[in-house]
Amino acid sequence: MQAQIVQRIKKLRREKGLTQPQIADLLHIDQSVYARLEQGETNTWAKYFEDLLNIFEITPEKFFEGIETKVVINNHNDCTYSGNSNIEHQYPTNQEFYEKLITQYEKLLSSKDEQIALLKELLEKKVQ
Repeated sequence: MQAQIVQRIKKLRREKGLTQPQIADLLHIDQSVYARLEQGETNTWAKYFEDLLNIFEITPEKFFEGIETKVVINNHNDCTYSGNSNIEHQYPTNQEFYEKLITQYEKLLSSKDEQIALLKELLEKKVQ
């Protein structure tokens, strides 16, 4: 799925007629960071997902449309099945994936706010 997502990002960028440096500027990141994202060398696309949706003027549902979400789970001790123990489950759905993405995004924002508060506290102590 990761490969499909980064390919979708690259495709949408090209469709918009934008270069990697242009997207990097819009995301306020270094071009090399964006290049690694597009090459699938990092999973940071989730961090920039909302901004990418805005840049590409696309909804999350449209973004994930056609992206394979089938996952193979190897069940060893959890359940007993006759025959092959590799059971294919269709999950998460795009909506579930989007909700998990939003939850992770909110956790990152909360962590950022905590770090800012800590830094402010440290600065106040240093000034005194």
